[in-house]
Amino acid sequence: MIRAAIAAGMLLVLSACSSAPMRDLQQLLWTSKGDVAFATGMREYENAQYVESARNLQAAVNLGLADAQRARAHKHLAFIHCASGRERLCREDFRKALAVEPNMDLTTAEAGHPVWGPIFRSMKSGEPPLSAGLRLYEEGKYEESAKTLQGAIERGLPDKDRARAHKHLAFIHCAADRQQPCREEFRKALAIYPALELAPAEAGHPAWGPVFRAVKAGR
Repeated sequence: MIRAAIAAGMLLVLSACSSAPMRDLQQLLWTSKGDVAFATGMREYENAQYVESARNLQAAVNLGLADAQRARAHKHLAFIHCASGRERLCREDFRKALAVEPNMDLTTAEAGHPVWGPIFRSMKSGEPPLSAGLRLYEEGKYEESAKTLQGAIERGLPDKDRARAHKHLAFIHCAADRQQPCREEFRKALAIYPALELAPAEAGHPAWGPVFRAVKAGR
């Protein structure tokens, strides 16, 4: 009888463990191997020890974390990569965070960051980087547009799209009176697509129209 009762109790426990609510409870109560490294990495991030933070957060991910912690670890790894100019790795960690927690959002302070804010929004919306960069350009958000267009180029684009991205980067530089970078971006665009021409409205712009014609003429 005692053995039967024990067996029945074990079956009840196993049955309960397989239910969705029980799995959710286990997820909340689970203490992972990566907990210590995660806590250390987050503390180091708050103390601006970004190299050490990245090392510990990655170690925590490798050791194993509950989903909510894993999403936060990837999110903060993305912040660190973005702030260091490593956009490809930044996007990759945002992608991993959203794969774990698709409804994840940034706090208001995080979302307003000029480097990773636009990248996160483009990743969450699924909008291609080139489209996002051109949209930001049309919205007059030129610095955000430039970062997004540069990221699109680095990720790889077909030739015509790459020329278009360089063209708009040239527009942004010229409008900010950065003549040398403007010429360089037009040069890159024309090297990729020598037949490139500006639309009439673009060609008539006083800041970049003359520069484009000079670069195209080889001057």
